[in-house]
Amino acid sequence: MMNRRRFMGALVGGSALLASGAGLAQSFTAGLHYRQLIPRVNPGLPEGRVQVVEVFWYGCPHCYTFQPLVTEWSQALPDHVEFTHLPATFNDLWALHARVYYAAVELGVLDQIHQPFFDAIHAQGRNMRSESAILRFVDQRGVDADAFRETMRSPEVNAAIGDAGLLVQAFQVEGVPSMVVDGRAMVSAGMTGSHEGMLRVVDHLVEQSA
Repeated sequence: MMNRRRFMGALVGGSALLASGAGLAQSFTAGLHYRQLIPRVNPGLPEGRVQVVEVFWYGCPHCYTFQPLVTEWSQALPDHVEFTHLPATFNDLWALHARVYYAAVELGVLDQIHQPFFDAIHAQGRNMRSESAILRFVDQRGVDADAFRETMRSPEVNAAIGDAGLLVQAFQVEGVPSMVVDGRAMVSAGMTGSHEGMLRVVDHLVEQSA
């Protein structure tokens, strides 16, 4: 069973390196470099742990170019930081792609699906707008397509899709990629000027939340 805590805690990276000390020394301002979330969206983690969430869509070219940066960044996060992805569900196509993510999490094959699905859309130009196209891709990745289809349609994934929509709304996300730190602040490239800037602000907020 996939409950809210589990899908929010589907970790993609291990312990990690914060950005440069120079980045941390910068001054970042609520309302300018990030949006403070009031009320806070409690991530439900034990005291002393900090959650960082990346909100994304597989079809977003900006999310695709952000992935190498955020993946490298996430691989050196401190032990007290939990990093996870949250697929946005702003329309039917986005929700379909979110099903790919949650089915992969449920089946334990996220490593086989996540980056390759991005690559299929953006590097290979494949049309991933239907379940049949997605299942052909899944089969080519060596994953049981029948099991994947059933999982995409499962009550657990349906619940995850519903919860994802509620979280994106609570996080006040209007575009992707965005990052949310400890349920307290939302950061976007539009606010920071670049993807690298997003990570510098996130590092700062993680430090403030520790």
